[in-house]
Amino acid sequence: MNRSILLFLFLLGNIFLTNAQRDSASAIAGGQEAEIAYNRGVKNYVQRNLEQAIRDFSNAILLNSNFEKAYLNRAGINAELLRFNDAIADYGEVLRINSNNANAHFGRGFVYFSQNNYQKGLEDFQNAIAKGFVEAKTYYYSGVCKFYLENFDGAIQDFTQAIQKKSDYAYAYNDRGSAKRKIKDLDGAILDYSEAIKIQPDLALAFNNLGSAKQKKGDLKGAIEEFSTAIRLQPNYYLAYNNRGSAKFDMQDYQGAIEDFNKSIELKKDYAFAYNNLGTAKMKLKDYKAAKEAFDKAISIDAKYGYAYCNRGSAREMLQDFDGACQDWRKASELGIKDAEIYISDCK
Repeated sequence: MNRSILLFLFLLGNIFLTNAQRDSASAIAGGQEAEIAYNRGVKNYVQRNLEQAIRDFSNAILLNSNFEKAYLNRAGINAELLRFNDAIADYGEVLRINSNNANAHFGRGFVYFSQNNYQKGLEDFQNAIAKGFVEAKTYYYSGVCKFYLENFDGAIQDFTQAIQKKSDYAYAYNDRGSAKRKIKDLDGAILDYSEAIKIQPDLALAFNNLGSAKQKKGDLKGAIEEFSTAIRLQPNYYLAYNNRGSAKFDMQDYQGAIEDFNKSIELKKDYAFAYNNLGTAKMKLKDYKAAKEAFDKAISIDAKYGYAYCNRGSAREMLQDFDGACQDWRKASELGIKDAEIYISDCK
């Protein structure tokens, strides 16, 4: 066999790969292409080209169906774009690939939290903590979920953990204060709200909450001052106007209360609670017709507002509409308002 033939056969031996070698080479090439697509996605995300970033991460996943980082980043963008179902599906894929990915648990927990699914959100936040994602924000959102699930003692524990991780966490102090207020620890609540304000002096929410705690303690003047500060910081704070009106009502400043309730309604026209409060202030001024109109509005907004039915019944009684009054009191009783049962006893 001459030299040229030997050389030709040597070259053929290097060209004709085995199936295993060919598959390995394809996998390497596919992996490299997936990484290139992924890197493009990261670049587009940084440049805020979110839709293109999603397409890039999707291409990376097509090339590598177990590309954990691509699923994780696509999930984050879907969550940012409020495509919650897509985000949940992507976080699920991350956890299929790596059940210990704490970031995926936190991310999915935050999506559930954004959907007001506090039980599932709590489960994911707790899993994130168990798998090592022990950031202040993980404890904070776990605490918020517990708060909404009415586990106030558990919420306080989580907010405390968040504060231990981040000593200037104003929202954690504020929300711990709200949890303490729920268990009637008003002094503890006032201390926490005050600390939140000390850390973040422009936090209108904390001033509003501090006002509510002071009102419950009977410090009506102090409460009004806190609500007024909240309004100064956030002029469209309809809740603070309503709360300040409530404190003025307790001080028997009914005209001042009416002004605040009207301002609250001006800012939020479907705020049934403010309409009901407006009606109660009108009742104190013996303007029963205007009171009934306010209660009418509250009920038109919320047909299951038991207190508004009970109060409208009282307004109707003062307007000599006894049948209407009894009808409202019966409805209020059906909706669980115990006070209405006292009035029903006078009905035929």
